[in-house]
Amino acid sequence: MKRLLIITIFALTVACSKQTQTSTPVSSNETTYAMTATIVSRDPAKNTVNLDNVEVPGKMAAMKMDYKLRGAKVAELPPDGTPVEVTVHDTNGSYYITDVKLKK
Repeated sequence: MKRLLIITIFALTVACSKQTQTSTPVSSNETTYAMTATIVSRDPAKNTVNLDNVEVPGKMAAMKMDYKLRGAKVAELPPDGTPVEVTVHDTNGSYYITDVKLKK
Protein backbone atom coordinates (compact mmCIF):
# COMPACT_ATOMS: atom_id res chain seq x y z
CA MET A 1 0.00 0.00 0.00
CA LYS A 2 2.81 2.40 0.92
CA ARG A 3 4.62 1.51 -2.31
CA LEU A 4 1.47 2.20 -4.37
CA LEU A 5 1.09 5.60 -2.68
CA ILE A 6 4.71 6.53 -3.51
CA ILE A 7 4.29 5.46 -7.15
CA THR A 8 1.04 7.46 -7.43
CA ILE A 9 2.63 10.60 -5.96
CA PHE A 10 5.61 10.24 -8.32
CA ALA A 11 3.32 9.81 -11.34
CA LEU A 12 1.28 12.87 -10.38
CA THR A 13 4.44 14.94 -9.89
CA VAL A 14 5.74 13.97 -13.34
CA ALA A 15 2.37 14.66 -14.96
CA CYS A 16 2.10 18.09 -13.32
CA SER A 17 5.67 18.90 -14.33
CA LYS A 18 4.97 18.05 -17.98
CA GLN A 19 1.74 20.05 -17.95
CA THR A 20 3.57 23.10 -16.61
CA GLN A 21 6.24 22.78 -19.29
CA THR A 22 3.75 22.56 -22.16
CA SER A 23 1.61 25.47 -20.97
CA THR A 24 4.56 27.85 -20.68
CA PRO A 25 4.47 30.25 -23.62
CA VAL A 26 7.33 30.26 -26.08
CA SER A 27 9.47 33.35 -25.67
CA SER A 28 8.40 36.06 -28.07
CA ASN A 29 10.70 37.64 -30.59
CA GLU A 30 9.71 41.27 -30.64
CA THR A 31 11.15 43.48 -33.35
CA THR A 32 10.73 47.23 -33.60
CA TYR A 33 11.06 49.60 -36.51
CA ALA A 34 10.21 53.17 -37.46
CA MET A 35 7.23 53.83 -39.71
CA THR A 36 5.83 56.95 -41.36
CA ALA A 37 2.05 57.24 -41.58
CA THR A 38 -0.93 59.58 -41.55
CA ILE A 39 -3.50 59.41 -38.76
CA VAL A 40 -6.85 58.41 -40.32
CA SER A 41 -9.04 57.94 -37.24
CA ARG A 42 -8.98 56.82 -33.63
CA ASP A 43 -11.07 54.88 -31.10
CA PRO A 44 -10.58 56.29 -27.58
CA ALA A 45 -12.59 53.46 -26.00
CA LYS A 46 -10.11 50.86 -27.33
CA ASN A 47 -7.11 53.25 -27.41
CA THR A 48 -6.49 52.32 -31.05
CA VAL A 49 -5.54 54.49 -33.99
CA ASN A 50 -6.04 53.82 -37.69
CA LEU A 51 -2.93 54.72 -39.69
CA ASP A 52 -2.33 54.94 -43.43
CA ASN A 53 1.34 53.97 -43.57
CA VAL A 54 3.91 54.12 -46.31
CA GLU A 55 5.75 50.91 -47.16
CA VAL A 56 8.48 49.82 -44.78
CA PRO A 57 10.69 47.72 -47.09
CA GLY A 58 11.08 44.17 -45.83
CA LYS A 59 8.72 44.79 -42.91
CA MET A 60 5.27 46.02 -43.94
CA ALA A 61 3.46 46.96 -47.14
CA ALA A 62 1.71 50.32 -47.49
CA MET A 63 -1.78 49.96 -45.98
CA LYS A 64 -4.40 51.29 -43.61
CA MET A 65 -4.51 49.42 -40.32
CA ASP A 66 -5.69 49.80 -36.72
CA TYR A 67 -2.97 49.73 -34.08
CA LYS A 68 -3.17 49.52 -30.32
CA LEU A 69 -1.35 52.52 -28.83
CA ARG A 70 0.78 51.95 -25.73
CA GLY A 71 2.30 54.57 -23.48
CA ALA A 72 -0.20 57.30 -24.42
CA LYS A 73 -3.89 57.96 -25.03
CA VAL A 74 -5.15 58.37 -28.59
CA ALA A 75 -7.02 61.50 -27.50
CA GLU A 76 -3.60 63.14 -26.91
CA LEU A 77 -2.42 62.51 -30.49
CA PRO A 78 -2.36 65.19 -33.20
CA PRO A 79 -5.60 65.58 -35.20
CA ASP A 80 -6.70 63.15 -37.90
CA GLY A 81 -4.95 63.83 -41.21
CA THR A 82 -1.61 64.60 -39.51
CA PRO A 83 1.55 62.88 -40.83
CA VAL A 84 3.42 61.13 -38.00
CA GLU A 85 6.39 58.90 -37.30
CA VAL A 86 5.81 55.95 -34.96
CA THR A 87 7.65 52.97 -33.57
CA VAL A 88 6.01 49.67 -34.55
CA HIS A 89 6.40 46.69 -32.23
CA ASP A 90 5.95 43.33 -33.97
CA THR A 91 5.63 40.30 -31.71
CA ASN A 92 5.10 37.25 -33.88
CA GLY A 93 2.68 39.10 -36.17
CA SER A 94 0.86 40.99 -33.41
CA TYR A 95 1.42 44.75 -33.72
CA TYR A 96 1.20 47.80 -31.49
CA ILE A 97 2.74 51.28 -31.71
CA THR A 98 4.55 53.68 -29.39
CA ASP A 99 6.39 57.01 -29.65
CA VAL A 100 3.99 58.84 -31.97
CA LYS A 101 5.67 62.06 -33.16
CA LEU A 102 4.93 64.68 -35.79
CA LYS A 103 6.70 63.86 -39.04
CA LYS A 104 9.75 66.07 -39.57
